[in-house]
Amino acid sequence: MNSNNIFFFKNIVDSYYPDEKRPSVDISSVVNETAVSLKEISDSDFEEIMISCFIPDLYSGMGKSEKLFTKLTELMVGEWWRRIGGTYNLPTKKSGTEDVELIKDDISIVCDAKVFRLGRSQKAPNVKDFLKLASVKLWIDNLNKKYLKTNSKHTVIGGLVTYSSLHEWENDSEVYEECTNLDIPVVMFPYEILALLLKYKNNYSIKELNGLWSYRENRVNTSRNKASYWRYIKKYVCTLISINSQQYDSEIKEYHSRIISAIAEYRKIVESTIIETEKNISTEMEQFKTIDELKEYALKMIISRDNCQAIEYLKHIDEFRTYKDLD
Repeated sequence: MNSNNIFFFKNIVDSYYPDEKRPSVDISSVVNETAVSLKEISDSDFEEIMISCFIPDLYSGMGKSEKLFTKLTELMVGEWWRRIGGTYNLPTKKSGTEDVELIKDDISIVCDAKVFRLGRSQKAPNVKDFLKLASVKLWIDNLNKKYLKTNSKHTVIGGLVTYSSLHEWENDSEVYEECTNLDIPVVMFPYEILALLLKYKNNYSIKELNGLWSYRENRVNTSRNKASYWRYIKKYVCTLISINSQQYDSEIKEYHSRIISAIAEYRKIVESTIIETEKNISTEMEQFKTIDELKEYALKMIISRDNCQAIEYLKHIDEFRTYKDLD
């Protein structure tokens, strides 16, 4: 694994936000610049970028860095679709819209591009945080209304959720039932399947890929059963890209091996931060000449740590809860 690929988006985000104190950047401009850069990257390198896509754990939650990283992930999925022969649209309005509209001729798919931290506290996300069929239906309806106004025959055939398989459910789950809904067909693809489809892009057309969303014609059964869902996906993908079941398993296993290699690199970042912090603390301790000085310092730090949330509340009260006419 090439570290430049593993940290492709992280390096871009860090160049704009070495820390969260920097002013907000124009995300659209960064996305446009990155879109140009991505086109110069080979398919094999782009595969590594996709399968290595995780929010760096040390980014602050919902901060500027995470927001930009997430938007670049949406661009990544659009670029994948472009490489296999389609076009895409990244909506600037987020309320009531999909992350990415994947387009080919008069057909669209609404996509929710998921990206998670490796260090999150549970193996898989809450199903409601992963997929909301009502939201997908809203996105589809909004797009269909937009095309109807232009007297277009354009049709939205369903939804797609992209994510890392390291955040997959271990057992049967409601998520598989949601992803086999016959009225709102939504496919969930981990990034290694996107990479596999890119690798064999010359073996099929997007029109043939779109047949995957024809749940009724393909006699898909609505079910919470994990194995049933992946049997359907595997069989369709194998037929689509003209490989057998054993080759599919081998290809996916190879991607998984490379993903684990990427994780080791992410882990090093967290480890090095811990080591650096320990060094800084050790250096700071050397300034204290007596036990009493050290105890006073420790007391101050513990009080600050244990009261951090209350102190933050006071800060917000002082900043926002007043009236201008009393200033």
